[in-house]
Amino acid sequence: MSGLTTLAPRPAPAPPQRVGGTRDLIRFPAGFLWGAATASHQVEGDNRHNDWWEFEQAGKLPHVSGDACRHYQRYESDFDLALSLGHNAHRLSIEWSRIEPQAGVWNDAELEHYVGVLTALRKRGIEPVVTLHHFTNPAWFASRGGWTKPDSVALFARYVEHVAQRLAGHVRFWLTINEPTVYVKHAYITGDWPPCRPHAWGLAGRALYHLCRAHVAAYRALHAIDANAVVGLAHSAPYIAACNPASLADRMAARMRDFVLNGLVFRLLGVPPASVLDFIGINYYVRQVVRARWSSGRAMLFGTECKEDHHGSRRTFTPMGWEIYAPGIRLVLQRFRRYGLPLMITENGVATTDEAARENYLRTHLQALGQAVEDGIPVLGYLYWTLMDNFEWAEGRSARFGLLEVDFATQTRRVRPAARVLSDACRANAIDRNATGAAMPGA
Repeated sequence: MSGLTTLAPRPAPAPPQRVGGTRDLIRFPAGFLWGAATASHQVEGDNRHNDWWEFEQAGKLPHVSGDACRHYQRYESDFDLALSLGHNAHRLSIEWSRIEPQAGVWNDAELEHYVGVLTALRKRGIEPVVTLHHFTNPAWFASRGGWTKPDSVALFARYVEHVAQRLAGHVRFWLTINEPTVYVKHAYITGDWPPCRPHAWGLAGRALYHLCRAHVAAYRALHAIDANAVVGLAHSAPYIAACNPASLADRMAARMRDFVLNGLVFRLLGVPPASVLDFIGINYYVRQVVRARWSSGRAMLFGTECKEDHHGSRRTFTPMGWEIYAPGIRLVLQRFRRYGLPLMITENGVATTDEAARENYLRTHLQALGQAVEDGIPVLGYLYWTLMDNFEWAEGRSARFGLLEVDFATQTRRVRPAARVLSDACRANAIDRNATGAAMPGA
């Protein structure tokens, strides 16, 4: 964990300051990372050697990624736009299937492409945060059973070593695996992502275990190559609350669900998390309010979700069914501080076509994030999901998360008004505690 020497302890946030007698700013630590996140299959286009492409072409998925955002060709101009918004960090992923299109066969020209991507970020003063696995698998890896097979751990570690030997000098922050619980849920429980195996609970358990072991192997491989690497994983972290706090059954259901969704991964690492993590990436989107009632099975293990308006205020949900609950980002960070590690918001965002709603979402979540910093939680940065509208997996192109609006017919980008909320925070390294916008009318 020698890479932590320049991360911890983090500078204490400056006390809030009144500016002009009207603004009460929450200031973030010096060196705070501000930016947005992307993933290779969702933006690059033509990732022809992975399992998603294979299932898309076979008609087993409702949408095809095709050109996506053509970011593979357009990354320089996309990074110019990020820079124009004041971003000093950018999360991206390496597409394993480009690097190893066949088992043991390496395409180093593709690895050089990513050197060019990282160099372009560095030239603009933007810190890369590099994810090594973001849901997609090489088709050859998937065809042999993917993450359900024990040797998947060694195969992933081999890929990580090959990548790190070339990219180590360009990357400080690494994320080994993105959202292992989400991958397993969609691949083996709901079955709407490759390999599309619904209700395969045994396979789900094996895959989750091997993903966690793969993180450990990757962590050790990265540190063996670069002692200064700062290595984490990106965890999907819903805030989970009991529907009726006075109900013991509801509280127990919420605790069990929280353990499965927020605790199990860190238990499966098999060792104290601080020995195989330098930081934890937190992907926060949603609050789940849980009733103690067994569901019929599709998505969750314990209890059922309550979406009624009986919790003290009107509740608002996105078209994807996710509750918008800004205080949850602070509450989730409070929950994960127990591990004694720096935390980073590696994803947080909203899919909407209502720009007032997006602006309000960003402002309120950044205010809650600032409160977490004031709590003394060591937060390294905030990366909005996502830089540009993209191929949003089973949602196709309908889920508009981007700071940049993309016209997929012409591949043109337009900066959305809400991008200025994040841009202002980036440039000031602060957020106005009391700023308000239009009430959230619904996303």
